Amino acid sequence: MKKFFILVVAALLSSCATWNSMTENWSWNWNALNPWSNTEGETEPEEKEVQTPVAVNKYLWQASLDKLAFMGINSENPQAGRITTNWKSMPSAPHERFKIVAEIEGQELRADALDIIVYKEVNAKNGWVKSAPSETLKNEIEQAIISKAKILYINDDNKE
Repeated sequence: MKKFFILVVAALLSSCATWNSMTENWSWNWNALNPWSNTEGETEPEEKEVQTPVAVNKYLWQASLDKLAFMGINSENPQAGRITTNWKSMPSAPHERFKIVAEIEGQELRADALDIIVYKEVNAKNGWVKSAPSETLKNEIEQAIISKAKILYINDDNKE
């Protein structure tokens, strides 16, 4: 444990020494330093700089990525304004899993520019079977993303 601590301290000190030479796009991977991070199964999504196209509202795009990150992002297409998550089961209901698709249309920060599609499957004897998700879940996800987008807009010092 002492050797690990010394290595971590040395890594931090060397990163401090080169702080001035870092580029704008540099980001620190804290999970690489965390010995307690879960390396098997699910891990925290890595932060990355998002390049949003002009055809999609950047606040809705970033809010969708932020709110859906806990599920793991399977694919993102900024040109089409589409984000697809992985299948995710919640610990409270391991026999159900969900997949979410967020579609963003247009440049305006409007609720009707966001469309959420929720897919649900239930584990049956012969595998995962499609099931109808609740409309409430879809509405809650939309509201969470829209609320986050409003906060991002309010806090943005470089509004267009």
